[in-house]
Amino acid sequence: MRGQSARWDLAITGEQPPLRPLRPPVLYRAPLPRTKLEATVPDGQVAGMLEIDGRNVTVSGWRGTAGHNWGSEHADSWVWLHAAGFGAAPEAWLELVLARIRVGPARSPWTAMGALSLNGERILLGGLGRRPVVDARPGRLTADVPSPGARFRVSVTTDDDDPVAVTYTDPRGGIRTVRHAALASVELILHRPGNRELALSSSRGAYEYGTRQGMPGIEPQPLPEG
Repeated sequence: MRGQSARWDLAITGEQPPLRPLRPPVLYRAPLPRTKLEATVPDGQVAGMLEIDGRNVTVSGWRGTAGHNWGSEHADSWVWLHAAGFGAAPEAWLELVLARIRVGPARSPWTAMGALSLNGERILLGGLGRRPVVDARPGRLTADVPSPGARFRVSVTTDDDDPVAVTYTDPRGGIRTVRHAALASVELILHRPGNRELALSSSRGAYEYGTRQGMPGIEPQPLPEG
């Protein structure tokens, strides 16, 4: 915080059911992947209070999301992407996870899982056995994600002045370097057989990239113990 102080009291509520992106669902009981995840509130409303250096900010009706991760080991590399506020489809939201895991000395290919909510319909993205084409970097992403009954392409860019980089300690030892950008620009194209190709864009994305490999040129900030 560099000498600054902050505290908050916030509630995130939503009417939509949680999203468990790992598919098939048996993966939540299987030993791999060792990280499980859930978007407990994939799209909701935030209300409450922020206080930053004595300045109070009342929060009411802000759009937000909440998620939960658990497990015994971080992925070898991962991307977490959430976006809302698409101009042509203001009710839509996107939740996408890309991950590579280590099995012994080898790293798996990228796996993509998530959903795009559009006009009240959840369009499932990726899944086990559907291999995406991914170019994932700390500050940008392009990915083609095959999906049941659809093809999905997404492009993400971030501003170098916005992100924060930190290190996560892994339960099994070692660290992961993580870069999180809370103001990402997202462009997506959705193609479904029999439907016109749909292009959407948003400047209200959150993009996180984490890796065991480190990030040359990026100096992570230390996290306090506990």
